[in-house]
Amino acid sequence: MKKSALIFLIFNFQFSIFNLKAQFIDSLRASLERKGRFTFSFNSRNSFITNNTADIWGFMAGVCFDRKFAIGGGVNILISPIFKNETVDEKPVNAKLNFSYISYFIEYIFRVQKHWEIDIPLSMGAGTSSYSYSLAGSTVTQNSKFVMPVEPQVEVDYDFFRNHFGNYCFGLYVQAGYRYMLINNYSINENFNSPTYSYGILIFPFEIYSALFPRTGLAHLIETD
Repeated sequence: MKKSALIFLIFNFQFSIFNLKAQFIDSLRASLERKGRFTFSFNSRNSFITNNTADIWGFMAGVCFDRKFAIGGGVNILISPIFKNETVDEKPVNAKLNFSYISYFIEYIFRVQKHWEIDIPLSMGAGTSSYSYSLAGSTVTQNSKFVMPVEPQVEVDYDFFRNHFGNYCFGLYVQAGYRYMLINNYSINENFNSPTYSYGILIFPFEIYSALFPRTGLAHLIETD
């Protein structure tokens, strides 16, 4: 291939990338200029901590702009019971692993077809991990340290049943991602880095309320798109 042709291809590729980036920024800016609508979600993410299965419950609330971009935050808690046996003051104890954090997320949403949607959320958390056990009628917490997990994810949704405002109330989803500990608690000999995955039924409580009571002021406040 001639040098001039190679230079042309490289220039054309860079221009295409720049053009796509500019279109993305323009689309994002236009979405943020629209009034947002409130969102709330609960999910149960499967993952692993060392060799143990670890179910994380997440409660999230945020604002969605133009059904394309969302921001918000929530609380995430380890639900699965993970224990280790220890000896304290010559007494055996069963120490339970604790892991919880507040997270903030940004999410870009692609409506592929009428019912199909692809969501790309990225969240960053701040919380603690520790062990706790009961001894002589008291609960003792040990090795409690600050942690910061980062979780990129991809979610595919199939939505159905629109409400009065044109938004979906129910759906099905499958989600996959990865939890990486940007700041870890090295006082605990556990590996928190893990793939995450979940699947199930989508329920949109605000949209359901709007479907049942479309003429109320609260419904119009919720569905500001």
